[in-house]
Amino acid sequence: MTDKDTQTVTIGRYLLHRQIARGGMATIHIGRLMGDEGFSRIVAAKRLHPEFAEDPEFVEMFLDEARIASRVNHRNVVPVLDVVKANDEVVLVQEYVHGVPLHWLLRTAHEANSHLPLNVAVSIGCQVLAGLQAAHDTSDELGNPLHIVHRDVSPQNVMVATDGTARLLDFGVAKATMAAHITRAGTFKGKLAYSAPEHVRGNAVQQSDVYSLSVVLWELLVGHRLHNNGQAEAELITEIMTGRLPTVTQALAAERDMMGAYRWNQLLVLEPIIQKGLAVKVEDRWQTASEMEEALAEALPPASSADVGQWLKALGKEFLEGREKMIAAEEASWRRSAPPTSTRATSQPGRTSRAGILSGSMVSLQKKRTKYAIGAMFALLLGLGVAFAMRGSESAEVATATKTEPAPAAAQPVVTPLAPAPVVHDATVAREPAPTEEAKAAPAAPKPRIVRAVRQQQVQRSAPVRATPVATKPTPAPVAAAPTPAKDDCNPPYYFEGRKKIFKSACL
Repeated sequence: MTDKDTQTVTIGRYLLHRQIARGGMATIHIGRLMGDEGFSRIVAAKRLHPEFAEDPEFVEMFLDEARIASRVNHRNVVPVLDVVKANDEVVLVQEYVHGVPLHWLLRTAHEANSHLPLNVAVSIGCQVLAGLQAAHDTSDELGNPLHIVHRDVSPQNVMVATDGTARLLDFGVAKATMAAHITRAGTFKGKLAYSAPEHVRGNAVQQSDVYSLSVVLWELLVGHRLHNNGQAEAELITEIMTGRLPTVTQALAAERDMMGAYRWNQLLVLEPIIQKGLAVKVEDRWQTASEMEEALAEALPPASSADVGQWLKALGKEFLEGREKMIAAEEASWRRSAPPTSTRATSQPGRTSRAGILSGSMVSLQKKRTKYAIGAMFALLLGLGVAFAMRGSESAEVATATKTEPAPAAAQPVVTPLAPAPVVHDATVAREPAPTEEAKAAPAAPKPRIVRAVRQQQVQRSAPVRATPVATKPTPAPVAAAPTPAKDDCNPPYYFEGRKKIFKSACL
């Protein structure tokens, strides 16, 4: 594995980790979907080779078929989650299945010189047929059938999960693969080993998928490839078109005594079902995948999912452990490369794109927090402004009511106009005559406070009215009592009340 295989590449919102498989059309990567708020999810990403990604016709065909495949929804089909086209990259995103590819299991069993349990092989075949039937029956939103044909049913596209389910991969992509094969001779000749005669002629139908599954099931029972790997392409095509293929019992005749009568009799029951699936003519085959599935289940009860899962963990232990270690290493590396919130991510070989995405997420979160703080402060200031405005409005209304509505008459001070002073000589008004000796000896009478009271009333009238809801009644000014004239005191024979000169009646 080179350094290039371990580099992380960002395409759209996906991080593509190290390469885990490679085919003639694309490479398979462990990927990571990056969402908001730190969300991430492990996915499987199929990345087209540059020579195919640069072909507009091929890319458009690839995208169209992937969109159709995304409509298939079944437990035995790995769903297509997304298709990303960015710059010169085209990536098909699928759900990650923790399990072992069927071709790896076949090779491992063959190297160990052992055969798959027949009920396990039947279970895998029935589950793949169920997924095919679901795809063949898929319709669009209006109920119109889409006539989906997988066109690439092979051990490389079957994943056996640790829960015992067999799941079919790459719906829709296979059609683009075969179209590319027709125009680019020899590019995908390995898939010819699983192609039906009409498929080779370029006219694949749904029964072509049943033929391909029959080839896969033949290899599961026998333990090796149906066609010799060293065959020339012309010879391979001749075998397919003429139907000159060995049966299951013919391929295992040399092992009959070693495997025992019980297993041999089970093979004799399964053989005609497989031979019907391998018929050269379409009308001689099983017309639907569900028909073949039913025939297999009646001939030999399939193993349960728990039994398949237990068998898988025993045979594929090495593969599963290696995959788990690889994912754990990628997870640890990804977590270590995550930059702190307050710093910007630095460029690192193979980690630049991932750090950039994490940095962007942190900055986005910080911006959101700042926006919320500014918004809260603005709302507080707005609330205070409204409160002050309402308070000022209430004060203005009270002041206006006080100015416009006259106070009750009882609240106004009553001022009695003074009587005009009698006409006297100016000297009399200007000054009082000097008091006599008797007047000096007599106690001084209090001076009248009428003038001061009048001034106070004038000041109260001119003073501004305060904005109070209750009018306050002014205190009336004290009225000075009239001085009591001294008895038989006629010197002088008068006294003053303010400016008014009053003559004493006793002195007249």
